Amino acid sequence: MKKNIFAALLFIGALTACSDSDEGSDIPDDPKYPVTNFSKIELKEVKKDPSVPDVTVTQTYNYNAGRLTDFTIMQSFVAGGEQFKIENTTNVVYEDHKAIVTDEINNVSTYTLDDNGYAISCVRQETNGKIRSYTFDYLINTEGKYFLKTITETLNGNQPYSTINIDYSNFRALRITEQVDSFEQTYTASTSVGNEIANKSEIPFLFLVELYPLSLHTAAVYGKFLGDAYNTLITQLVPDGNSESQETTTYAYDFTKEGIDISYKETTKYYDKDEDKIRTYIRTVDYTME
Repeated sequence: MKKNIFAALLFIGALTACSDSDEGSDIPDDPKYPVTNFSKIELKEVKKDPSVPDVTVTQTYNYNAGRLTDFTIMQSFVAGGEQFKIENTTNVVYEDHKAIVTDEINNVSTYTLDDNGYAISCVRQETNGKIRSYTFDYLINTEGKYFLKTITETLNGNQPYSTINIDYSNFRALRITEQVDSFEQTYTASTSVGNEIANKSEIPFLFLVELYPLSLHTAAVYGKFLGDAYNTLITQLVPDGNSESQETTTYAYDFTKEGIDISYKETTKYYDKDEDKIRTYIRTVDYTME
């Protein structure tokens, strides 16, 4: 596995996230794997669509000794005066230099971990017979924190099908490139110049987590075996080639509980050429840590 240390990221090392851990924590003093300093992380949002009932989506990640053990996605909504819930659970087990993630329909992702507990590669065997293979590359800062640099997906042993590459050359303006088959798009994810917001809760950048093919590795991201969360919170995202649409997404964070719990607000504005008007999309996600 290629390991790069950029002098430009000395700043990242200086912004190391600090999370408060409760007394009596069961996290070992010197664990041989990356840890999360919470026993539970919960994300909750309400998805609205004029044509269907509001749906509340809750993601719950549970940890033991700093390691992810399982996560659950629950969707709840009211229809015809009756409450409905759909719940799916993914489990994680660990073996020597391995993390095995099994979802609710028995898709199995087996991650090979290095001596520090970070994933080098993964083989995902799906119930439909498809096999997806992945390799991972990291940037390592001066404090030994791993930041995911590249994920490459290969389908059924053939040529690479998709990749995500993150360029950390400018630590205040990350360059994220997604390539899927013949499609390619690059984004600039920036932090507030001169007013960086420390990521004390160590939350992953949600846009990146939901970007394919990383979207198939949610457990690995929140389990930290795909690297550590960036030390500052992203406040703006701009796609390349937006001269006509002027699409820009801004992120605002409202902190509670000693700066740990977060209410995250995402606002996307773009020019709708067909309607000749500016459209705005707002998304809110509440994070709770225990």
